[in-house]
Amino acid sequence: MSGWLSINPVWQTVLDMQIEEFVMSNGKRLALVAGLVAFSRAALAADDVPPMCVDVSAPKAVVAARHGSWTVLNDAQWEFLRGIYVMNPETPPGLPYGDHAALARFDGNPGGIVFFIDDNKACTPMVAPAELVSVIDEVATRAVKHEGAGL
Repeated sequence: MSGWLSINPVWQTVLDMQIEEFVMSNGKRLALVAGLVAFSRAALAADDVPPMCVDVSAPKAVVAARHGSWTVLNDAQWEFLRGIYVMNPETPPGLPYGDHAALARFDGNPGGIVFFIDDNKACTPMVAPAELVSVIDEVATRAVKHEGAGL
């Protein structure tokens, strides 16, 4: 995997451009997902393609340069997001890589980007619309909502 990363500077450029697009367009999240998924295992349709991972410092630096925030998520949020990832038709099949996750947010945009973190690598980014970010925050506080009268 490290060999792939060292010979693939294109990924860093794509990441920079996609985050810029996300920040600038608020509603054009599909372009980000399409660009990121283009390098995914599913899009490349090869079993020997390494996961889409970069050193975690790269996306953190891009987020900081755009005055965003980087939040390491707790175990409950990570487990919740793994389920969302599996059910998301815009992500590659299977579970995301990593043993925890981080959420990148940007000023003026209620959504964000989830990065699944594997050791010191940021892997398999996933767009998180505002509605999902709200639920991620609720999972962090372990808030339980008892709405409605039931069935």
